[in-house]
Amino acid sequence: MLPENTYRLANREPTWKGVYRNLRLAILNLEIAPETRLNEVRLAEALGVSRTPLREALARLEIDGLIGAAKGGGYVVTDPRADLADAYHLRSALEGYGVRLAAENADAALIARLRENVEANRDIELADTKGRAALNAGFHQMLIEASGSPRLIRTYNNLREWIMTDEDMSLHTDESCRQFVREHDLIVSALEMRDGDMADRIMRLHLRRAKDLLLASPGRTAAPADLADAVQPAA
Repeated sequence: MLPENTYRLANREPTWKGVYRNLRLAILNLEIAPETRLNEVRLAEALGVSRTPLREALARLEIDGLIGAAKGGGYVVTDPRADLADAYHLRSALEGYGVRLAAENADAALIARLRENVEANRDIELADTKGRAALNAGFHQMLIEASGSPRLIRTYNNLREWIMTDEDMSLHTDESCRQFVREHDLIVSALEMRDGDMADRIMRLHLRRAKDLLLASPGRTAAPADLADAVQPAA
């Protein structure tokens, strides 16, 4: 029997989405190394699912560019780091534009909610990665929604699942957390002054720091124990 661990699926998620989410995180965190061939039968057993939702998840991962067709059939894991850098550049463009619009639309109620988020982020423990991730996601989501642009919001939401994970928070140190919170605070101040240029500059710097921190992580090159038998080096 497989051990209980984070790669088992949460009951509240659709099966294919849970499979997609868990494999995506394992690939992004380099727990499944680039150039690894995926074995569908063993992956289905490791994740406790049938092959139908697994195939749906693999198809989505291929669209994301995280896996590709392997010689002789099946899939092989690609190196996610180049796509991750590109995704952060796209995110910077989207959020930079978003905060420019938000600076025009921000009212006192939004500023108050953003300030509350910043203060909560100052007080939260470093070890509470899920709590910090939720506060961070909430902060950026409020800014995007304040843009008032439905198309921008939809585009951002499609990108968010690819680039914002709880696991990223485990890379943060006390100093990097303090810096990110300071930058959030500065963005709110720029909105309060209705200075879209300043908000844009700070947001782009903020996201560049986040990208550099993520890409500097060495990651892990071995799959988790329950996935180890489900993957093998590509031929």
